[in-house]
Amino acid sequence: MRRVYFVLLIMVILFLSACQSSEQLKPIKEETIEFDINAAIEMIEKKEQMIIDLALREKVSKLEYKELEKSFTEEFGVHAKDILSMLFINNMDSDPESDRYVQQNTLYPTVFHKGITITDAVIYKSYFENEFFNQTSLTIKEEYVGDNEKLKNWKRDYIFTPNKNGEWELYGFSGVLNFSGEDYHMNYLELDLESR
Repeated sequence: MRRVYFVLLIMVILFLSACQSSEQLKPIKEETIEFDINAAIEMIEKKEQMIIDLALREKVSKLEYKELEKSFTEEFGVHAKDILSMLFINNMDSDPESDRYVQQNTLYPTVFHKGITITDAVIYKSYFENEFFNQTSLTIKEEYVGDNEKLKNWKRDYIFTPNKNGEWELYGFSGVLNFSGEDYHMNYLELDLESR
């Protein structure tokens, strides 16, 4: 019987400490700051220009692919491999030394496509009693504002956090990254490269 009470006591203590810890993780202050939309557009254009340049090619050599891995890692961080895997046909049976073919049946909407635009850029900051938990992030929202029914309501958020040097570094995405299938390709929406 004592053992049952002891186990119940431990469960109650764990439950109460869990409730208390969730109370401590609520921010004591939050703020939202508008980010310069032109700076946001420049940040996204730099990343998406790399994607457009690659997607408009048919294939790349093994050496070119290694260089792409390096440059995409510099720009997209830990997400580089995910982006590259979307853009290339992964054929396990092909010779590792052979050229790699670019996926032609995929659309990665970019600011260079007509109807795609940056609609918002906001810095979110949250402050906690314990400064260790303070957070800062920048969300840049990209949306389709055209009249294509298949892309209606499409949006993607690029989420950045400051690195040790205070520079914005890609943290993640929210929304739909790309569309794939026979109906889609990088020219699915008209490209507007000259106006940039």
